[in-house]
Amino acid sequence: MAGFDEHWNKVKPGVARTYAGARECVGNIKWKKPSNTILVWTGSTFTVLVGTWVLLNILLANPSTGTPMVNWALGTFGAKDARVQIGYIEHPFSNKIILRSFSWPGAAEAKEIDVRYDMFGFLPGRIWADNVRVRDAELMLPPDDGKAQSPFNPQKYVNTIDAQNVEIKFTHNKTSRIVKIILAQGSFVDGSLRAEATSGDNKITFDGLQRDWGGALNGTATARGQNMKDLAEIAGASAPDTPPFDIKGALSLNGQTLSLEDLTGRVGKSDLTGLVRINFAANKPFLTVALKSNELDFKDLGVVFGIPVSTGTGDAVNAEQKSAKARYEKSARLIPDAEIDFTRLGAVNADIAFVAAEVVDAPVGISSMTLKVTLRDSVLDFERALVKSGSGDLDAKIHLDARKNPATTKATGTLSNMAISQFASNNLIRGTLNGRFALTFTGSGFRDAAATSTGEAGVWSGNSELSKFATEGAGLDLGEILLLFATEDKKKPEFIPSRCLAANIAFKNGQATLQPAVIENKDSLVAATGGVNLKTEAMDIQIFARPHDFSVGTISGDIKLGGTLRNPTFEALSEATLLQAVASAVLSSITGALAVLPFIQTGGEPDAPCATLLADAKETNARNNPAAKVTPKAG
Repeated sequence: MAGFDEHWNKVKPGVARTYAGARECVGNIKWKKPSNTILVWTGSTFTVLVGTWVLLNILLANPSTGTPMVNWALGTFGAKDARVQIGYIEHPFSNKIILRSFSWPGAAEAKEIDVRYDMFGFLPGRIWADNVRVRDAELMLPPDDGKAQSPFNPQKYVNTIDAQNVEIKFTHNKTSRIVKIILAQGSFVDGSLRAEATSGDNKITFDGLQRDWGGALNGTATARGQNMKDLAEIAGASAPDTPPFDIKGALSLNGQTLSLEDLTGRVGKSDLTGLVRINFAANKPFLTVALKSNELDFKDLGVVFGIPVSTGTGDAVNAEQKSAKARYEKSARLIPDAEIDFTRLGAVNADIAFVAAEVVDAPVGISSMTLKVTLRDSVLDFERALVKSGSGDLDAKIHLDARKNPATTKATGTLSNMAISQFASNNLIRGTLNGRFALTFTGSGFRDAAATSTGEAGVWSGNSELSKFATEGAGLDLGEILLLFATEDKKKPEFIPSRCLAANIAFKNGQATLQPAVIENKDSLVAATGGVNLKTEAMDIQIFARPHDFSVGTISGDIKLGGTLRNPTFEALSEATLLQAVASAVLSSITGALAVLPFIQTGGEPDAPCATLLADAKETNARNNPAAKVTPKAG
C-alpha cells in the first residue's frame, strides 16, 4: 500500500494539469447559432404536417370525403376489391372509425362496424382496440391444411366487444361449417363479457370472460348439443359420435392451449366430470382427456363405438343413434354393419383416461370399466381396457393401426372369474369362467373385422356345474328327461359338479371353430364341435353327449345348432333316430319287451383328459389341439 501511495503522489500533479486544461478548452469553444434556413425548414415541415393532419381529420370526419379515403386505404393496404359504402371518423381528431356496408370479398362482410382504436396499441401491454361494435357480419376463414391452427385470442386485441349476429364460416376436414355468434357483450378487462354462439344443433355460452395479467383468457363455458363430434371439430380437434350432451366447465385460453377444467354435466343419461385440454402448438392438435362417470348408461357408450343401441322412451338420442338402430332392426345379421370413421384418428394426437365407477343397463353384468388410451399418428392403443362385473373381470389390450385403409387391429386379454350366469341361464349351468384370447382383425367396420378374425381363444372353469336336466337333454336321454320333468323341483333344479369345462376356439379368416368345447361330469361327457362362419354368421355346431353310466330311453342322434347367429335353428333328430325307431318296431313284433333295447346305452364312455383340456384352453398359441381327441363319435 505504501508503494501505491508513493506512485500516486508522483502522477497526481500531471493529472490535475490535464483536467484544468480540458475545462479551459471546452470553455473556449464558440457555439454557432442555427442558421435561419434550418429554422425555416423545420418550422415549415412541422406546420405542413400539422396542417395535413388537421385537414385529414376534417376530411375523414365528413362521410362524403372520408369514404373515398377509407376505400383508398383498404385497396392499398388490404385487398384491391375491399370496399365500404360509408366510412368516416366520428368527429375531427376522434379515434373512432365508423364503417357501413363493409365488404372484403372472400374474407369478411359486415353491415355495421365501429372501432375505437388506440394510437399506441403497438406498445407492449396496450390493446389495439378499446371497443369494437359489429352488427350482421360474416367472417370467412381460409380452409385448413390439416395442420394445427393457433386459436384466436380476441382478448389480446380488444378490450370491449358489442357484437350481434356474426357468422364465422370455415372448412374443417373438407366439411363446411358455420359458427354464429348470437350475442357478445362486455369487457375483457373487468370480466363482464358474455357471449352466445350456435353451430348446427350445438349451443355454446361463455360467461365472465376476462383477460388476466399474463394475457390469457379465463371464464366459464357451457355447451349443449346433439353430438360432441361436431363441437370438437369447431375447436379444431376430433371426437367420436356421442349422444346429446350438456356440459359446463372453467374455460382457459393460454397461448396455444385451450382447456375446459372442472367439467361437469351429462352425455346422454350418463354423468361426466373431469377435464379436456387441446394444445395447438404442434403440427397436430394434442388432446388430453381425463373423464369420470359415476353412473354410465352403457347405451351412451355404445354410440361412441358405433354400436346400435336402444332409442326407447326416456333415452337421450340423436340422429346418428336413430339411424344406426333402424338399420340394425332391418338387418338379418347379428353383427352390426356400423363402421368407425378412422380418418378422425389422423386429425389429433391424444392421451385419454376414462373411468366409469358404475355401469348400468350393460350386457353380461358389466358393473364398471377403466380405459387408458393413447393416440399417436393414427395409431390407437388401448393400453388397458378393464371391464369389471359383479363376479369377474375382462382385462384387455387393443392396438389399432389406422395409418392404412383398411385399419388393422390386434386384441389380447384375459377373462377372470366371470359368472357363467352372465352368458347363460343359471337354470342350466352355473359357476365361473376364465379365458384368454389373442386375435387380429382387418377392417373399419364390425362385420369386416369379424370376417377377417384370426387367432385363438380359450375358456375354462374349475367350478362349473351342469344341471341334470341339461345333461340328460344333451344326450337325448328321454327316460331321464321325463323322470326329471315329473319329479324335479323347478325352483331348485339338481346340478352335477363338472370334472372340467374347457373350450378352445380357433379363428382363421373369419371361421370360428370349436376344437372342441367339453363339459364332463360323473354322469356324461358332453362335447360340442363345428363352429360359426363369421362372414355369413352361419352356424354349424354339433353337441354330443355320451353317458358314463347305464341309460334307458336314450334317443339316437345328436343336437345340431344351425341357422345364423341372429336366427338359430335347433335339430335333435337324425337318420340314426329313424333307424332306432325301425329297430324298435321290428323287435316289438317279436315281443313287446324287446322294443326298449334300441333305446338302452350301457355307458362306459371314458373320462376326458381334463388336465390336457384345461392346459390347452389356457394357451392362445396356434398348435395341434389334443382336445380334439376326446370328441365322442356319433352313435
